[in-house]
Amino acid sequence: MSKLLNDLLNLQILENLCSSTGVEVNISALSKLHGKTRQTIKSRVDELFDNEIINRPIMPFLLLHNEYPLFVVVKADLPRTPAINEFFKTDPHIFAAFYVRDGEYNTLMIEYHRDVYSYGNWRDKILLEKKIPPREERVPADSQFFSNKHIIKYQPHSSIINMEKKYLNGEKLEINGYTVNKLSFQILKNLMMGEGMRINENLLSDKLGVNRKTIERRIADLQREKILGKPVCRFPKLFAPSNQILIFCLMEIKKSLGKVINAIKLDPYVPLAIDANIGRYKLLLFKTFFNFEEEFEWEANYDKRFPGCIGGIKKIFLLPSMAASIDQQKVSLGIIREKIEALHGRELMVSVR
Repeated sequence: MSKLLNDLLNLQILENLCSSTGVEVNISALSKLHGKTRQTIKSRVDELFDNEIINRPIMPFLLLHNEYPLFVVVKADLPRTPAINEFFKTDPHIFAAFYVRDGEYNTLMIEYHRDVYSYGNWRDKILLEKKIPPREERVPADSQFFSNKHIIKYQPHSSIINMEKKYLNGEKLEINGYTVNKLSFQILKNLMMGEGMRINENLLSDKLGVNRKTIERRIADLQREKILGKPVCRFPKLFAPSNQILIFCLMEIKKSLGKVINAIKLDPYVPLAIDANIGRYKLLLFKTFFNFEEEFEWEANYDKRFPGCIGGIKKIFLLPSMAASIDQQKVSLGIIREKIEALHGRELMVSVR
Protein backbone atom coordinates (compact mmCIF):
# COMPACT_ATOMS: atom_id res chain seq x y z
CA MET A 1 0.00 0.00 0.00
CA SER A 2 1.25 3.48 -0.87
CA LYS A 3 2.50 5.57 2.05
CA LEU A 4 0.27 8.37 0.75
CA LEU A 5 -2.73 6.42 2.09
CA ASN A 6 -1.36 6.67 5.63
CA ASP A 7 -1.93 10.42 5.58
CA LEU A 8 -5.25 11.81 6.84
CA LEU A 9 -5.31 14.84 4.54
CA ASN A 10 -4.65 12.68 1.48
CA LEU A 11 -7.54 10.43 2.47
CA GLN A 12 -9.85 13.39 3.03
CA ILE A 13 -8.98 14.75 -0.40
CA LEU A 14 -9.63 11.32 -1.91
CA GLU A 15 -12.98 11.04 -0.15
CA ASN A 16 -14.13 14.41 -1.48
CA LEU A 17 -12.95 13.97 -5.06
CA CYS A 18 -14.25 10.40 -5.34
CA SER A 19 -17.67 11.56 -4.15
CA SER A 20 -17.77 14.46 -6.67
CA THR A 21 -17.00 17.26 -4.19
CA GLY A 22 -14.51 19.65 -5.78
CA VAL A 23 -14.86 18.15 -9.28
CA GLU A 24 -16.63 20.30 -11.86
CA VAL A 25 -17.32 20.66 -15.55
CA ASN A 26 -15.11 23.36 -17.03
CA ILE A 27 -17.72 25.35 -18.94
CA SER A 28 -15.16 27.86 -20.25
CA ALA A 29 -12.91 25.13 -21.66
CA LEU A 30 -15.83 23.41 -23.42
CA SER A 31 -17.02 26.79 -24.74
CA LYS A 32 -13.62 27.39 -26.38
CA LEU A 33 -13.42 23.81 -27.64
CA HIS A 34 -16.78 23.92 -29.42
CA GLY A 35 -16.91 27.62 -30.30
CA LYS A 36 -20.17 28.16 -28.42
CA THR A 37 -21.21 30.61 -25.71
CA ARG A 38 -20.79 29.62 -22.06
CA GLN A 39 -24.58 29.80 -21.60
CA THR A 40 -25.17 27.39 -24.48
CA ILE A 41 -22.61 24.92 -23.12
CA LYS A 42 -23.97 25.19 -19.57
CA SER A 43 -27.50 24.56 -20.82
CA ARG A 44 -26.44 21.36 -22.63
CA VAL A 45 -24.41 20.15 -19.65
CA ASP A 46 -27.34 20.76 -17.29
CA GLU A 47 -29.63 18.83 -19.62
CA LEU A 48 -27.29 15.81 -19.57
CA PHE A 49 -27.32 15.81 -15.77
CA ASP A 50 -30.99 16.68 -15.27
CA ASN A 51 -32.13 13.92 -17.64
CA GLU A 52 -29.82 11.44 -15.90
CA ILE A 53 -27.86 10.69 -19.07
CA ILE A 54 -24.64 10.73 -17.02
CA ASN A 55 -23.68 11.20 -13.38
CA ARG A 56 -21.88 14.25 -12.07
CA PRO A 57 -18.08 14.13 -12.45
CA ILE A 58 -15.88 12.22 -10.03
CA MET A 59 -12.23 11.27 -9.80
CA PRO A 60 -11.92 7.45 -9.68
CA PHE A 61 -10.04 5.65 -6.91
CA LEU A 62 -7.64 3.63 -9.05
CA LEU A 63 -6.63 1.22 -6.28
CA LEU A 64 -10.08 -0.37 -5.97
CA HIS A 65 -8.97 -3.56 -7.71
CA ASN A 66 -5.81 -3.72 -5.60
CA GLU A 67 -7.58 -3.17 -2.29
CA TYR A 68 -10.37 -5.60 -3.19
CA PRO A 69 -8.81 -8.12 -5.60
CA LEU A 70 -11.70 -10.61 -5.30
CA PHE A 71 -14.54 -10.02 -7.77
CA VAL A 72 -17.64 -12.04 -6.88
CA VAL A 73 -20.76 -12.58 -8.98
CA VAL A 74 -23.61 -13.96 -6.87
CA LYS A 75 -26.93 -15.35 -8.01
CA ALA A 76 -29.30 -15.18 -5.05
CA ASP A 77 -32.90 -15.77 -4.01
CA LEU A 78 -33.90 -12.61 -2.15
CA PRO A 79 -37.23 -10.90 -1.46
CA ARG A 80 -37.89 -7.58 -3.13
CA THR A 81 -38.40 -5.45 -0.06
CA PRO A 82 -37.37 -1.94 1.04
CA ALA A 83 -34.99 -3.54 3.54
CA ILE A 84 -33.18 -5.49 0.79
CA ASN A 85 -33.01 -2.37 -1.39
CA GLU A 86 -31.47 -0.47 1.52
CA PHE A 87 -28.98 -3.30 2.02
CA PHE A 88 -27.92 -3.00 -1.63
CA LYS A 89 -27.56 0.79 -1.33
CA THR A 90 -25.53 0.84 1.88
CA ASP A 91 -23.39 -2.31 2.02
CA PRO A 92 -19.76 -1.36 1.27
CA HIS A 93 -19.07 -4.53 -0.74
CA ILE A 94 -21.99 -4.55 -3.19
CA PHE A 95 -21.00 -2.74 -6.36
CA ALA A 96 -24.15 -3.49 -8.38
CA ALA A 97 -27.33 -5.54 -8.12
CA PHE A 98 -29.93 -6.60 -10.68
CA TYR A 99 -33.37 -8.16 -10.34
CA VAL A 100 -33.24 -11.10 -12.73
CA ARG A 101 -34.91 -14.41 -13.54
CA ASP A 102 -32.36 -17.20 -13.81
CA GLY A 103 -33.72 -20.58 -12.74
CA GLU A 104 -34.55 -20.41 -9.03
CA TYR A 105 -32.67 -17.13 -8.61
CA ASN A 106 -34.14 -13.62 -8.82
CA THR A 107 -31.11 -11.44 -8.04
CA LEU A 108 -27.62 -11.02 -9.47
CA MET A 109 -25.10 -9.13 -7.34
CA ILE A 110 -21.59 -7.92 -8.16
CA GLU A 111 -19.37 -7.64 -5.12
CA TYR A 112 -15.80 -6.68 -4.21
CA HIS A 113 -13.90 -8.37 -1.35
CA ARG A 114 -10.31 -8.71 -0.14
CA ASP A 115 -10.23 -12.52 -0.30
CA VAL A 116 -12.37 -15.64 0.12
CA TYR A 117 -11.86 -15.58 3.88
CA SER A 118 -13.16 -12.03 4.27
CA TYR A 119 -16.02 -12.86 1.88
CA GLY A 120 -17.05 -15.74 4.17
CA ASN A 121 -16.90 -13.50 7.22
CA TRP A 122 -19.01 -10.90 5.45
CA ARG A 123 -21.62 -13.54 4.56
CA ASP A 124 -21.79 -14.71 8.18
CA LYS A 125 -22.11 -11.11 9.38
CA ILE A 126 -25.01 -10.14 7.10
CA LEU A 127 -26.85 -13.30 8.16
CA LEU A 128 -26.22 -12.58 11.83
CA GLU A 129 -27.41 -8.99 11.40
CA LYS A 130 -30.46 -10.23 9.44
CA LYS A 131 -29.62 -8.13 6.39
CA ILE A 132 -30.85 -11.08 4.30
CA PRO A 133 -33.28 -13.90 5.19
CA PRO A 134 -31.90 -17.06 6.87
CA ARG A 135 -30.79 -19.91 4.62
CA GLU A 136 -33.83 -22.06 5.38
CA GLU A 137 -36.12 -19.42 3.88
CA ARG A 138 -34.42 -19.19 0.47
CA VAL A 139 -32.47 -21.09 -2.16
CA PRO A 140 -28.73 -21.15 -1.30
CA ALA A 141 -26.78 -18.53 -3.25
CA ASP A 142 -24.52 -19.48 -6.16
CA SER A 143 -21.24 -17.54 -5.97
CA GLN A 144 -18.60 -17.36 -8.70
CA PHE A 145 -15.16 -16.00 -7.86
CA PHE A 146 -12.86 -14.05 -10.16
CA SER A 147 -9.56 -12.27 -9.61
CA ASN A 148 -9.27 -8.58 -10.41
CA LYS A 149 -5.62 -9.31 -11.11
CA HIS A 150 -6.88 -11.19 -14.16
CA ILE A 151 -8.73 -8.23 -15.65
CA ILE A 152 -8.05 -8.17 -19.38
CA LYS A 153 -9.96 -5.00 -20.12
CA TYR A 154 -11.64 -2.30 -18.03
CA GLN A 155 -13.11 0.51 -20.12
CA PRO A 156 -16.28 1.97 -18.52
CA HIS A 157 -16.74 4.52 -21.33
CA SER A 158 -16.73 2.01 -24.21
CA SER A 159 -20.50 2.36 -24.89
CA ILE A 160 -19.93 5.92 -26.05
CA ILE A 161 -17.96 4.55 -29.03
CA ASN A 162 -20.96 2.59 -30.31
CA MET A 163 -23.23 5.54 -29.64
CA GLU A 164 -20.96 7.69 -31.79
CA LYS A 165 -21.10 5.20 -34.67
CA LYS A 166 -24.89 5.27 -34.65
CA TYR A 167 -24.99 9.03 -34.37
CA LEU A 168 -22.60 9.49 -37.31
CA ASN A 169 -24.79 7.14 -39.35
CA GLY A 170 -27.67 9.53 -38.84
CA GLU A 171 -29.61 7.43 -36.34
CA LYS A 172 -31.63 9.21 -33.67
CA LEU A 173 -30.25 8.93 -30.15
CA GLU A 174 -32.83 9.23 -27.39
CA ILE A 175 -32.09 8.48 -23.73
CA ASN A 176 -34.70 8.84 -20.98
CA GLY A 177 -36.88 10.78 -23.39
CA TYR A 178 -34.07 13.25 -24.14
CA THR A 179 -32.97 13.57 -27.77
CA VAL A 180 -29.20 13.90 -27.96
CA ASN A 181 -28.34 16.48 -30.66
CA LYS A 182 -24.92 17.10 -32.20
CA LEU A 183 -23.58 19.49 -29.56
CA SER A 184 -25.03 17.44 -26.69
CA PHE A 185 -23.37 14.32 -28.01
CA GLN A 186 -20.01 16.06 -28.42
CA ILE A 187 -20.20 17.28 -24.82
CA LEU A 188 -21.35 13.86 -23.62
CA LYS A 189 -18.33 12.25 -25.24
CA ASN A 190 -16.00 14.91 -23.79
CA LEU A 191 -17.24 14.29 -20.26
CA MET A 192 -17.16 10.50 -20.57
CA MET A 193 -13.57 10.68 -21.84
CA GLY A 194 -12.50 13.04 -19.07
CA GLU A 195 -12.24 16.17 -21.21
CA GLY A 196 -13.49 19.63 -20.18
CA MET A 197 -13.21 19.08 -16.42
CA ARG A 198 -11.63 21.02 -13.60
CA ILE A 199 -10.76 20.57 -9.93
CA ASN A 200 -11.98 23.30 -7.61
CA GLU A 201 -8.99 23.51 -5.28
CA ASN A 202 -10.40 26.61 -3.59
CA LEU A 203 -13.52 24.71 -2.51
CA LEU A 204 -11.42 21.88 -1.10
CA SER A 205 -9.09 24.36 0.57
CA ASP A 206 -12.00 26.04 2.38
CA LYS A 207 -13.64 22.75 3.33
CA LEU A 208 -10.48 21.07 4.65
CA GLY A 209 -8.87 24.18 6.14
CA VAL A 210 -5.66 23.81 4.13
CA ASN A 211 -4.09 26.30 1.72
CA ARG A 212 -4.69 25.89 -1.99
CA LYS A 213 -1.09 25.09 -2.91
CA THR A 214 -1.06 22.19 -0.46
CA ILE A 215 -4.25 20.81 -2.04
CA GLU A 216 -2.74 21.09 -5.52
CA ARG A 217 0.46 19.35 -4.43
CA ARG A 218 -1.36 16.51 -2.68
CA ILE A 219 -3.61 15.86 -5.69
CA ALA A 220 -0.58 15.81 -7.99
CA ASP A 221 1.09 13.28 -5.65
CA LEU A 222 -2.01 11.04 -5.63
CA GLN A 223 -2.25 11.13 -9.42
CA ARG A 224 1.47 10.50 -9.90
CA GLU A 225 1.20 7.39 -7.66
CA LYS A 226 -1.81 6.25 -9.76
CA ILE A 227 -4.11 6.35 -6.75
CA LEU A 228 -6.42 8.98 -8.19
CA GLY A 229 -7.66 9.08 -11.77
CA LYS A 230 -8.51 12.09 -13.88
CA PRO A 231 -12.01 13.63 -13.59
CA VAL A 232 -14.66 11.77 -15.62
CA CYS A 233 -18.39 11.26 -15.85
CA ARG A 234 -20.00 7.81 -15.85
CA PHE A 235 -23.36 6.44 -16.94
CA PRO A 236 -25.79 6.07 -13.99
CA LYS A 237 -26.20 2.35 -14.75
CA LEU A 238 -23.21 0.00 -14.77
CA PHE A 239 -21.20 0.40 -18.02
CA ALA A 240 -24.20 1.42 -20.15
CA PRO A 241 -26.69 4.26 -20.68
CA SER A 242 -30.34 3.50 -19.94
CA ASN A 243 -31.14 2.86 -23.62
CA GLN A 244 -28.76 -0.11 -23.84
CA ILE A 245 -28.68 -3.70 -22.58
CA LEU A 246 -25.91 -5.02 -20.34
CA ILE A 247 -25.08 -8.73 -20.67
CA PHE A 248 -23.24 -10.91 -18.17
CA CYS A 249 -21.52 -13.54 -20.31
CA LEU A 250 -19.30 -16.55 -19.62
CA MET A 251 -17.55 -17.78 -22.76
CA GLU A 252 -15.73 -21.02 -23.53
CA ILE A 253 -12.64 -20.62 -25.73
CA LYS A 254 -11.45 -23.88 -27.28
CA LYS A 255 -8.39 -22.52 -29.07
CA SER A 256 -6.65 -19.31 -30.22
CA LEU A 257 -7.29 -17.64 -26.86
CA GLY A 258 -4.74 -14.91 -27.54
CA LYS A 259 -6.41 -13.89 -30.81
CA VAL A 260 -9.85 -13.76 -29.20
CA ILE A 261 -8.53 -11.67 -26.30
CA ASN A 262 -6.83 -9.23 -28.68
CA ALA A 263 -10.15 -8.77 -30.48
CA ILE A 264 -12.01 -8.21 -27.21
CA LYS A 265 -9.49 -5.57 -26.11
CA LEU A 266 -10.41 -3.55 -29.20
CA ASP A 267 -14.14 -4.33 -29.03
CA PRO A 268 -16.29 -1.33 -28.02
CA TYR A 269 -19.14 -3.70 -27.09
CA VAL A 270 -17.07 -5.07 -24.17
CA PRO A 271 -16.34 -2.65 -21.28
CA LEU A 272 -15.10 -5.38 -18.91
CA ALA A 273 -13.33 -8.69 -19.58
CA ILE A 274 -11.74 -11.04 -17.03
CA ASP A 275 -9.75 -14.26 -17.41
CA ALA A 276 -12.26 -16.53 -15.69
CA ASN A 277 -11.44 -20.28 -15.51
CA ILE A 278 -14.94 -21.18 -14.28
CA GLY A 279 -15.51 -24.79 -15.28
CA ARG A 280 -15.49 -24.92 -19.07
CA TYR A 281 -15.59 -21.14 -19.36
CA LYS A 282 -12.42 -19.17 -19.93
CA LEU A 283 -13.66 -15.58 -20.13
CA LEU A 284 -16.10 -13.41 -18.21
CA LEU A 285 -17.43 -10.56 -20.33
CA PHE A 286 -19.78 -7.70 -19.64
CA LYS A 287 -21.19 -6.60 -23.00
CA THR A 288 -23.43 -3.67 -23.99
CA PHE A 289 -25.84 -3.50 -26.94
CA PHE A 290 -28.74 -1.39 -28.14
CA ASN A 291 -30.97 -4.44 -28.70
CA PHE A 292 -31.02 -8.24 -28.67
CA GLU A 293 -30.53 -8.52 -32.44
CA GLU A 294 -27.28 -6.58 -32.19
CA GLU A 295 -25.98 -9.05 -29.61
CA PHE A 296 -26.89 -12.05 -31.78
CA GLU A 297 -25.01 -10.44 -34.68
CA TRP A 298 -22.01 -9.96 -32.38
CA GLU A 299 -21.90 -13.67 -31.58
CA ALA A 300 -22.27 -14.63 -35.25
CA ASN A 301 -19.44 -12.27 -36.16
CA TYR A 302 -17.09 -13.82 -33.58
CA ASP A 303 -17.95 -17.32 -34.79
CA LYS A 304 -17.09 -16.19 -38.32
CA ARG A 305 -13.84 -14.46 -37.30
CA PHE A 306 -12.70 -17.33 -35.08
CA PRO A 307 -14.12 -20.57 -36.55
CA GLY A 308 -14.03 -23.48 -34.12
CA CYS A 309 -12.61 -21.31 -31.32
CA ILE A 310 -15.72 -20.37 -29.33
CA GLY A 311 -17.64 -23.11 -27.55
CA GLY A 312 -20.39 -22.76 -24.98
CA ILE A 313 -21.74 -19.38 -23.91
CA LYS A 314 -23.74 -18.70 -20.76
CA LYS A 315 -25.35 -15.30 -20.40
CA ILE A 316 -27.83 -13.26 -18.42
CA PHE A 317 -29.49 -10.19 -19.93
CA LEU A 318 -29.53 -7.19 -17.58
CA LEU A 319 -31.93 -4.46 -18.65
CA PRO A 320 -31.50 -0.97 -17.14
CA SER A 321 -34.90 -1.26 -15.44
CA MET A 322 -33.61 -4.35 -13.60
CA ALA A 323 -30.78 -2.48 -11.86
CA ALA A 324 -31.00 -1.48 -8.21
CA SER A 325 -30.11 2.14 -7.47
CA ILE A 326 -26.54 1.99 -6.16
CA ASP A 327 -23.85 4.68 -6.07
CA GLN A 328 -20.99 3.33 -8.20
CA GLN A 329 -18.49 5.10 -5.92
CA LYS A 330 -19.84 3.41 -2.79
CA VAL A 331 -17.29 0.59 -2.66
CA SER A 332 -14.33 2.89 -3.27
CA LEU A 333 -15.59 5.35 -0.67
CA GLY A 334 -16.05 2.50 1.79
CA ILE A 335 -12.37 1.60 1.44
CA ILE A 336 -11.27 5.22 1.86
CA ARG A 337 -13.50 5.79 4.90
CA GLU A 338 -12.29 2.57 6.49
CA LYS A 339 -8.72 3.86 6.17
CA ILE A 340 -9.75 7.21 7.68
CA GLU A 341 -11.30 5.45 10.66
CA ALA A 342 -8.23 3.25 11.11
CA LEU A 343 -5.97 6.30 10.96
CA HIS A 344 -8.09 8.20 13.48
CA GLY A 345 -7.74 5.23 15.83
CA ARG A 346 -3.98 5.22 15.32
CA GLU A 347 -3.82 8.97 15.96
CA LEU A 348 -5.77 8.56 19.22
CA MET A 349 -3.30 5.89 20.34
CA VAL A 350 -0.39 8.23 19.62
CA SER A 351 -2.04 11.15 21.41
CA VAL A 352 -2.67 9.01 24.51
CA ARG A 353 1.02 8.10 24.65
